[in-house]
Amino acid sequence: MISRVTDTMLTNNALAALERQRSRLGDLQEQASTLLRINRPSDDPAGAARALLLRDGVRATERFQQVVTVTRGRVRAAESSLNGAANLLIRARELAIAARNDTQSPETRRSIATEVGALHQGLVAEANRRSSQAHIFGGYASGSAPFVVSGSFSTQPSSQASVAFVGDPNEIEVAVDEVTTVQATANGQRVFMGDGDGDGNPDAGRVDLFVTLAELHRALAENDPASISASLDAIDLGIDQVSTERAAIGSLEGQLDQWEARLADRELILRGNLSRLEDADAAEVFSALVSQETALRASLEAASRVVQPNLLQFLG
Repeated sequence: MISRVTDTMLTNNALAALERQRSRLGDLQEQASTLLRINRPSDDPAGAARALLLRDGVRATERFQQVVTVTRGRVRAAESSLNGAANLLIRARELAIAARNDTQSPETRRSIATEVGALHQGLVAEANRRSSQAHIFGGYASGSAPFVVSGSFSTQPSSQASVAFVGDPNEIEVAVDEVTTVQATANGQRVFMGDGDGDGNPDAGRVDLFVTLAELHRALAENDPASISASLDAIDLGIDQVSTERAAIGSLEGQLDQWEARLADRELILRGNLSRLEDADAAEVFSALVSQETALRASLEAASRVVQPNLLQFLG
């Protein structure tokens, strides 16, 4: 049986072809405007799902990069604090060497004791250093000063200041990717008091830096050359202790540098994959746009010979 092609069928087919051409032209115009191949999930459902995963990966990478940046700031602040502590101890050593000389008078030693008291205050300030409003040696209790002072120094032997650790001895660890954490802080109790096991006493080969300066102050105030000389051993241990901790902090910064580079590479790869998946080739899009405009004009001319003039006027 031969089907009869009616004018209505020809008109409908022509209009359907025009609608497809217009729809394709609209898609190309949108791609030319956004330079994106995928502007909505329906453009490429599988590609859109993949793009969503890639965007999640980029956002996660940016969060890890922010963690590395903040942590580096804390590590550098800790390194600066330990540099300051080392300089204070070196100055205390210089004063002790000068004060142990038998030619020094009691008045001179009391004057030196005043400076040692100031060094002690400076050491407390370094131990309570902050970065981004967090006390870097306070562990997870970083909202308040980890070291508190009782008493004060004067040139009287009985007037002494003591320091207590009230922070958290745990070292903070931060996530630098989905499965890896790195150390972000040092145990302030170990660094400044030599107490790594938390038993209240310095570990073997370590000293309490605050007590070391307090004992030097007492020896100076009491005009005791022998005790002044004896304090040098503890000061030297303290300088070595700070140097060791400073080296450990430096290694943390090296790890952060490595993670910064890895995360930068990861972000570059993710963004590259996302670009290849979503971005439209500008040259191809504009070429296709010109071709589609030409095709649409040709379709309009062909349709004009099929569709009644009044209907074409209605369609505009």
